[in-house]
Amino acid sequence: MGEAVLMENIMIISPFIGIGTVKLGMSQSEVHEILKDGGYLENLISRCEYDENDKLKFIEISNPFDEFDLQLLYDGIDVFKTKANSLVEKIDEKTPYFRNEEAEMGVCYTFKDLQLSFWRPSALTEDEMNSVEFLEELSPENQEYEKRNLYFSAVAIASKGYY
Repeated sequence: MGEAVLMENIMIISPFIGIGTVKLGMSQSEVHEILKDGGYLENLISRCEYDENDKLKFIEISNPFDEFDLQLLYDGIDVFKTKANSLVEKIDEKTPYFRNEEAEMGVCYTFKDLQLSFWRPSALTEDEMNSVEFLEELSPENQEYEKRNLYFSAVAIASKGYY
């Protein structure tokens, strides 16, 4: 796994290292220094957790959807622009995810060997999206909003042993 880096509109997810320029093991003040400069990270980080030594042990990034153009890459795959089912299949080929109730429902997948997880509020399949109920009962506005559930809303990485 390479160094966590931030290039213009590209952020790299590096398990056990970090997301973009925010790295696991940083102190809270170091994370705040990075975030105070504004930019993508300040708006994308939805949750940070620190250990008893004030070191970053968990970071979660939210999908900006259409707010701005961002590529958030894990293993060369854009995790927010790849459909959730496809993303899970690709990663699961190399590292299996934890099979639990949330994964069965299609809302949360945790790859414990990578300390990497993905979440969405509800799962939507192509079949559901093309169903009569979806197309006739939901307004076009609501259809567009619900289509977001084809993708993950958040990705998180953590220090070893978190999951």
